[in-house]
Amino acid sequence: MNTSPLSRKPYLVAAAVVASPLAGVVWHMVDKVGLPRIDATDYLAQVAANRGSYALSTLLYMIFVGCSIPTGLAVMRVLRDRAPLAGTVSGLLYTLAGALGLVVSGMRPVVLALAPESGAAPEAVAAYQRYQDSVWFDGVMLPMLASAVIGLIVLAAAILRTGVLPRWTAAALVAGFVLSSGEFPPAVTVLGVLVQLAGTVPLAAGLLAGPEAVSEAVSDAEPAQAALA
Repeated sequence: MNTSPLSRKPYLVAAAVVASPLAGVVWHMVDKVGLPRIDATDYLAQVAANRGSYALSTLLYMIFVGCSIPTGLAVMRVLRDRAPLAGTVSGLLYTLAGALGLVVSGMRPVVLALAPESGAAPEAVAAYQRYQDSVWFDGVMLPMLASAVIGLIVLAAAILRTGVLPRWTAAALVAGFVLSSGEFPPAVTVLGVLVQLAGTVPLAAGLLAGPEAVSEAVSDAEPAQAALA
C-alpha cells in the first residue's frame, strides 16, 4: 500500500477550490438571463430566447456552487492549527451554502421546461410566479446567501488575525464576492469572480502544503515582522 506523503495530498479538493471561481467566470460569461427574482414574465422570456446558454450555464452554476462543499473542507483543514474554531464555523457555512446552492440549481431544469422556444405559456408564468412568492424560494435562497456571507466574513477575519494565508487574500475574497454579486454590469461581475479566483489560489496552495507547513511559515514570519516593528 502506497503511503507516501505525495499520495495523501488532497489534490482533488484543491482542484475543486480553484474550479469553483473558474466555473463562475465562465458561467457569468455564458449566462444571458437575469437574476431569478426579476419579473416572472421577463425571466421566462429571457430563458426561452437563450435556452442553449441557459442549459450550459446551469451546469456551470452547479459546479460553481457545488465546489463550495470541498472549499469548506479546505478551509477547515488549512485553519485547523491556527484558528480551529473559525475554521470549523467558516468551513461548515461554506459547505451549507454549497449544499443549498445545489438545491437552488435543481430548479433551473424545471425553469427550462417552463420556457420552450415558442415562449412560456401563461400557466407557466403563473407557476413560476407562485414559486417566487413561496416560502420555498426565500427559505432556500436567503439561508444560502447568509451562509456564504457569514462564512466568508469569518474566514476573512481569521486570515487577518492569524496570517494563516497572505492577508491580501482576505481582501480579494471579500471584494470579489461583492463585485460578483450580480448587482453590477456583467464586466464587473466577471472581474469580481476573477478577483475571487486570485484569493482562492493561496487557499488551495495552503491545503496542499498542509496545516503544519502553514503554521511553520506563519511562525517563521512573526519574528521578522516583530524585528521590523
